[in-house]
Amino acid sequence: MPATLRREMTTSGIHRAVAAAARRLPPIAHEGLRLVVKHSGGVTLLRLDEIECLEADGNVVVVHTCGGDAHRLREPLGRMLERLGGHGFIRIHRGIIVRAGAIAAIEKGSYRKAVVILRSGVKREIGRAEFHKLRSLWQPGVLDLQELSGNLHLVPMAP
Repeated sequence: MPATLRREMTTSGIHRAVAAAARRLPPIAHEGLRLVVKHSGGVTLLRLDEIECLEADGNVVVVHTCGGDAHRLREPLGRMLERLGGHGFIRIHRGIIVRAGAIAAIEKGSYRKAVVILRSGVKREIGRAEFHKLRSLWQPGVLDLQELSGNLHLVPMAP
């Protein structure tokens, strides 16, 4: 086996190759997508990048926007995740979905407790079931937010 091929077969070489391939892919286009929210006076069309998080409240979902507005939808949270999962939204708790781009920081607490801090300063707890799935959020490296809604992985920093 040639030395160059052997060197690229290391873990860091594979990560670099995957990162280079991902950079060549076109970004996920969701600029034209809107979430339609009905209310008594008609409907509101929310751009997906305006949405910060979705929170279950009984049999409705409360959509929180970056501007601090809250809209209520009569829709199960699981169905909302199916629709929005491919557009940068992740489940961090049984009753909470956040837009990956709205995550500003992660605070790790004691014994499997962690909190997501959104860009607006709002803190949301990460659930026990999602704790291990989201573990890469607090590992050193470069986090690929486009991949966050799918399979979580870290792209290591170049030496």
